[in-house]
Amino acid sequence: MACETMGRRQSMMDKYKLQMKALKKQRGKVDNTPFLPEGGVVYILDSMNPEMPVRAEVLKTTEVNRRKVISEVACPLCGASMSWNPSWEGFECREHDRKTVYEILKTG
Repeated sequence: MACETMGRRQSMMDKYKLQMKALKKQRGKVDNTPFLPEGGVVYILDSMNPEMPVRAEVLKTTEVNRRKVISEVACPLCGASMSWNPSWEGFECREHDRKTVYEILKTG
């Protein structure tokens, strides 16, 4: 009978430390998900020209954890649908000669 090498057993303190490390990592994450406000009115701001917020028309929403998340918004210039880009943290429209990025304004 061959003896297989096993890792050492974790003590309760080791398990606690791993859980706390995971909890701290989870708390440190920033949630930039575009949730739909309670009133349903969404304002977006052009990231290259942030002078005046524009009221956005929400085209598509999805539901995550009983909260509505905005999936697509109409472009204020051309009316095409813009999708959410998590790396830019904004909605981007590819219909123009240059890609435009619109940030969603947090209300409240």
